[in-house]
Amino acid sequence: MNAAREGGSCRSCAHFHNDPKYLEAAFPGWTALGSAYGSTRAEDGICELHGLYLSAAQGCDRHEAKNCAPT
Repeated sequence: MNAAREGGSCRSCAHFHNDPKYLEAAFPGWTALGSAYGSTRAEDGICELHGLYLSAAQGCDRHEAKNCAPT
């Protein structure tokens, strides 16, 4: 994984998931710490494309923008 300058940031990628409920399901036991959202995690999440836990500020050349169509 390289800096976001090569594609887009993980934060805006369709492959990146950082919802607390998603992470709590992916990492059972995190709820024992109170929540999967906290100052130590910030906006970090899981890239399903690469199978990695990453900072939301990371990025790669395989970035795919999330569908942000209005509902």
